[in-house]
Amino acid sequence: MLDMARYAQMNGLRTLVIILDRGVNDVLIDQALVKFEVITIPVDYTTVSLRRLLSFPAVYWQINRIVRDGLARDGVIFSASYDLLAIARLLCVGRKFRLRHQVRDLHRLQLGRSAKSRVLAALEKLMLRRAEMLIVSAPGFFEHYYVRFFSKRVVLLENTPARSTWLGFRKEPREGRPFRIGFVGIVRYKQSLRQLIEAVERLAGEGMAIDIMFAGGGLPEDLELLRSAPSIVRFCGPYEYTRDIKRLYSTVDLIYSVYDNADQNCQIAMPNKFYEAIIAKIPIVVASRTYVAAEVQRLGIGTAVESGDVEGLISLLRRVATVGDWYDRAVVQLDATSAEYFFSAYERALADSIMPIAHEDSCGGKKA
Repeated sequence: MLDMARYAQMNGLRTLVIILDRGVNDVLIDQALVKFEVITIPVDYTTVSLRRLLSFPAVYWQINRIVRDGLARDGVIFSASYDLLAIARLLCVGRKFRLRHQVRDLHRLQLGRSAKSRVLAALEKLMLRRAEMLIVSAPGFFEHYYVRFFSKRVVLLENTPARSTWLGFRKEPREGRPFRIGFVGIVRYKQSLRQLIEAVERLAGEGMAIDIMFAGGGLPEDLELLRSAPSIVRFCGPYEYTRDIKRLYSTVDLIYSVYDNADQNCQIAMPNKFYEAIIAKIPIVVASRTYVAAEVQRLGIGTAVESGDVEGLISLLRRVATVGDWYDRAVVQLDATSAEYFFSAYERALADSIMPIAHEDSCGGKKA
């Protein structure tokens, strides 16, 4: 969402971003690049819960005051979660605001087949009737869910980072340091984290020079797992993406992106680590039986392992130094793979998501 806001601002649109701060602190906002107004509203929930439902009226009235005072009569509201879509839809009642909805994840209730899931889908269908555009980060989000009830314009805006952020990236030579596995992003799915820590701890105990670098935020109980981890784990904490990402990846030899492949969202999502692997030319390991695993294997840029399978991960990591094995082949393939296709596709999709506003309204307007 911040990339969209930045693009809008750069193209002459007055822009406002409202962030619900759930206390996860995975990525710090890069203040040097934010030239638009950002309003943060603290909330006391982190997931779908009764507390989230009870907080809805108070959050709605806070956002309503901001939008009422700052958004032009024909301004555009972008929402980026189920509850924010509901708030945006209510804000549009009796007004000429336009609505666009961005989807970067789907909740298990949205992908389920229970009575509760059907009710949620029916409500979302009702809310999206006012939306003129749906922006998704993975094709599976539309193909597995929204195709059932959204027939207007759909834009695929993948989780590719901005081209400018990665200019001048250089890998540091590995001489004299261990083989480093990097996990950069929000820390969740503790089973996958334990899988990695246990595998690396055992390999280090056997004499392999290997360690782990984590960077990002997460829920307190997830972060505690890292703080209490053995010495082979380096925990760097939250980071500013534009300022820090090149430094973080400069000493990483393998990107770890193994999420719970029993989770339906993880089965169809495309994590930003996939694109970072291609840009940084660092092999990646992902969860098997997922869409991203099929893409990784199609491009030959890494491998896949069953989530929770410690022995399988150990087997893969033992072979990283074997000439002609999966890691060696991935390095060769990444050297031959250009990120230009993904950068260009992202830039076109970003323009498609934002620029119709500029084309239709040369005076611009605030966006919430």
